[in-house]
Amino acid sequence: MRALVVLAVLGAAVAHPIIPDAPDVAAEKARFFHTFKAIEAAALPKGGLSYMSSYRPQQAYLARPAPQPKWHGPLASQVPASLPGSSHIVSDTADVQAARHAFFNAYKAQVAATFPKTPYSPSYTPSYAPARPQPKWTGPLASQVPASLPGSSSIVSDTPDVQAAKASFYNSYARQLKATVPVRY
Repeated sequence: MRALVVLAVLGAAVAHPIIPDAPDVAAEKARFFHTFKAIEAAALPKGGLSYMSSYRPQQAYLARPAPQPKWHGPLASQVPASLPGSSHIVSDTADVQAARHAFFNAYKAQVAATFPKTPYSPSYTPSYAPARPQPKWTGPLASQVPASLPGSSSIVSDTPDVQAAKASFYNSYARQLKATVPVRY
């Protein structure tokens, strides 16, 4: 479906006639191309073909670009890309280096402030206290505790007003059901 929509839009764009230029725009295009041909002719050797020699301003969209010259520089694999082991392309300025040093000095001072002022000396005298025995569990097993599953006792019981509201709802539901369901004989 998307392809059909894309093709329809593309077909409409191609089938639409080209809007002609306003007279002042057409005159300016002609003046530009005349100047361009004169500059190009002066730059080309005698007898050379002009890029714009067969160019018409009305068919600007059909002009073909000049071929790109072949690359003779280094391969991309030979250019350093700032990976570990390669050289830095841009080095830090003096103010960046000063800011970095100031930050690290402030950071080290804050880390040093978190340590105690008196040196810590560990005590080598054993100070083991005998382990207290854990008290034994005397309650019910987990399999005996109700977990509010179907068939287990409810933890919270309904209040009288909730019980009355439920009874009213069920009575109203039963009456409505009787009124809508035909009686079978």
